[in-house]
Amino acid sequence: MSTPVLIAIDAGGTAVKVVAFDLEGVEIATETADVPTQHHPDGRVERDLEPFWTGTVSALRRLTAACAGREILGVGCTGFGNGIFLVDEDGRATRPGIVSVDHRAQPLVDALTKTGAAREISAVTGHRLWGGQTVMQIARLAQTEPEVMARTRWALACKDVIRLRLTGAALTDPSDASGGGLVDLASGDYATEVLERLGLGAHLHRLPPIVASDAVAGRISREAAEATGLPQGTPVAGSMMDVAACSLGAGAVDAPVLTMIAGTWSINSLESDAPLGDAAPILNMLYRGDKRLIAEGSPSSAANLGWFLDRALGQRVGVDEANALVAASRATGRRCQFMPYVFGPEPRRGSFVDLGATDDLGTMLRAIYEGVAFQARRHAEDAVGLAGQVFPGTIRLAGGAAKSPVWTQIFADICQRPVEAVRAGEVGALGAAICAAVASGAYRDLAEATARMTGTARRDDPDPTLAELYDTRFRAFRRFDLGLAAMMMD
Repeated sequence: MSTPVLIAIDAGGTAVKVVAFDLEGVEIATETADVPTQHHPDGRVERDLEPFWTGTVSALRRLTAACAGREILGVGCTGFGNGIFLVDEDGRATRPGIVSVDHRAQPLVDALTKTGAAREISAVTGHRLWGGQTVMQIARLAQTEPEVMARTRWALACKDVIRLRLTGAALTDPSDASGGGLVDLASGDYATEVLERLGLGAHLHRLPPIVASDAVAGRISREAAEATGLPQGTPVAGSMMDVAACSLGAGAVDAPVLTMIAGTWSINSLESDAPLGDAAPILNMLYRGDKRLIAEGSPSSAANLGWFLDRALGQRVGVDEANALVAASRATGRRCQFMPYVFGPEPRRGSFVDLGATDDLGTMLRAIYEGVAFQARRHAEDAVGLAGQVFPGTIRLAGGAAKSPVWTQIFADICQRPVEAVRAGEVGALGAAICAAVASGAYRDLAEATARMTGTARRDDPDPTLAELYDTRFRAFRRFDLGLAAMMMD
């Protein structure tokens, strides 16, 4: 009998990846579709739904063809968190989708912060307010585009709009609902009083019902089956926002590990059931059962290297050569610092600082690798503090940086913790597949599925002789960051 598979759809910031996994979490086949995203000069970042869906269908059709003869047990969807897609009763877009790096709602956040309302809202939702957050985006659209809201039936997260097209069911899960700042964490349901305070009382019916991440949240419709090749009636799981899916795919279930995602965003998270203090993180999600996922992050990670190789070096240097140049650049040598803010957040900007005559391409690349790891350490320390925990003894690293042994060693040396690179190449997709495995009945619960389907590819232990050096460079990194940020605000 052929090996049964689980299909996962992972809609990221630039592409959609669809992956077939077996029940041990091994990737059987992968297909990708580039998705056009519009970066407007005024900072708006949008994605049209129809080409997004067309690309997803194309990738699924190729994947199901590659899996011909295998039983497809279930489907899981994940995607970037926050942002918003507005659709009508038939699932057609009433405006372009908004991506989470779009901060058009920041003036609303600033106004709420000035009056003290932001702190009161955070006390209910457990999140600090920020411009790309779902609840802020919806509130802004209600103010500026009331005619669009009037035509809208559903306000959906990225993964949920894909599942709507696959099944006809408009639903969300606890991680996207809570991670978007829409939920009262104490009750686990929508924060009605907060939403009414933000002027969204007339729009509450546009928020979809919340179902468990590992529950069946619809089945493949006849139309979707004809378009994609997925079997009609296949269960589709509630699944999770990409941050939570990555933590799941990294094996962060009842484990004393801190998950670092080093891709476009630096996301640093840990599972927690400890009560938080007054401060609120960027993400405080309902994760599984009564567990929360506490995360801190910013769009300041491995994508900075991609920008440097592509735009600054004109693709004359590839990733392998960059790794070799960094490996040849001694950690103990003198070099510049890199501020990894090419993609924000405001008011920060990417920059090389403290350049000297001895700097060259190797030291500049090492500074990029280190700057990304410094920012990850900074976010991780903040997340650990907000969770009321000690820094875990092990780091699980996923994303583009995890594919480079040179980079994982730098993470280990800077954080002075062992770094385990996750086994899965598509860790967010694996998290979605784990949800689908439970929803389809292949495993009893998320803990069992995670234990069976996740693993690590290698482990890098820190060099203790570099601890003092990197502590010194980390302090300098933070001083440069604070000074440059203050200068940009003047």
